[in-house]
Amino acid sequence: MKHIARKHAVMMEYVIIAVLIAAAVVVAVIMFGKNVSKEMNVATQAMSDAKGAENSQEAVKSGTTSDIQAANEHEKKMHNYK
Repeated sequence: MKHIARKHAVMMEYVIIAVLIAAAVVVAVIMFGKNVSKEMNVATQAMSDAKGAENSQEAVKSGTTSDIQAANEHEKKMHNYK
């Protein structure tokens, strides 16, 4: 009987590890998905039009800067900084 209980306990540990890995993947996709998508668009344009890729890269850079500023402002609001 003890052998069966131990087998189920080990199986449960694997389930917990799998859930944690899945959660980490979801968080990574949420955090980096937007930027990866933009960079893939730049790469696609680079294969067809070099000038279009350069313009898209500049748009990504300016968009990233504005995203960082928005995140900093949100953090300040959340912590009531002045």
